[in-house]
Amino acid sequence: MESLLKNIKDKTYCRIKPSKINGVGVFAIKNIPKNTNPFYLTNNKLINYKYKKIPKNNLKNVDMEVIKMIDDFLYKEDDESYYIPYLGLNSLDVSFYLNHSHNPNIRIIKSYKHDTLVFKTNKKIKKGEELFINYEDYSAL
Repeated sequence: MESLLKNIKDKTYCRIKPSKINGVGVFAIKNIPKNTNPFYLTNNKLINYKYKKIPKNNLKNVDMEVIKMIDDFLYKEDDESYYIPYLGLNSLDVSFYLNHSHNPNIRIIKSYKHDTLVFKTNKKIKKGEELFINYEDYSAL
């Protein structure tokens, strides 16, 4: 319980709110130092971002609202297939709400040892500031 309370007190940096850029976004609820993972988990656990490539035609019997969610949050390949989290759509975390910028304040680091992604701040982010990622960085992984 001590590590959970420390995480809540010291490592909780963000929340989701309406964005002036697009829909909702991720915002700093306190200052975030440079080179910090703003999505740090208790006991330094990493979110496992394993995906399964699913062709769009395999989703033909899926409810349209679920399809819209997939379109809104997940990467679609040129061949009309999606990379869907292996644990399902309910495994989406706050990082999926990052909006795009060509001048992002967050970068992605691929952890090959853990087969996951780690996010780090490019600069100090001030309380109230929206966090941005360059979506093109995902295709470079």
